[in-house]
Amino acid sequence: MFASDARLLLRLWLRAPRRIATAAPSGRAVCNALIDDATNTRARDGWVIELGAGTGPVTRQLLARGVGASRLLAVEANPALHARLCERFEPRVLACHDATDLPTLFDQRGIDRVAAVVSTLPILNMPIAAQRAILDGCFERAGTAASFTQITYLPGSPVRQHRLAAWGYRADVARFVWSNLPPSTIWRYRRA
Repeated sequence: MFASDARLLLRLWLRAPRRIATAAPSGRAVCNALIDDATNTRARDGWVIELGAGTGPVTRQLLARGVGASRLLAVEANPALHARLCERFEPRVLACHDATDLPTLFDQRGIDRVAAVVSTLPILNMPIAAQRAILDGCFERAGTAASFTQITYLPGSPVRQHRLAAWGYRADVARFVWSNLPPSTIWRYRRA
């Protein structure tokens, strides 16, 4: 199962490296660091949204750490990756949808309050308008304590700090994951 996940991701990444965030599934250390905010007690009031679900390692960890299927939505825009997710998880927790149009998806699913967002999207490679649409779409329905955690493999926030400030958000490093190859940084975005 996992070898085929790696082959699928590598094939998709080689075809479109700017649209597929990584050539390998996320490891356990990265998954745990990424979902810390989504599984703490402040995140109990509302939905947990996963963006860029890929082959499902983060989805699996969210479910294992107590995020119920009744309040989890894993979003993946790539049809091949979405098909792989459908083999593994209940259809009600999955959506094949573009993350730049989350309000439409939230309306379709009856999601009125977002508690936390976890993202493995290649947001650094996205146009500025897409970055803003994703953040605004999530925070439009987010509670006051909600956070958006984003992984990156490069130094610095994937969404530039000056843009975040202009849009009414702030960013801080949630955690470094040195045991990952390559080492990764988990960034936390919140309302300013």
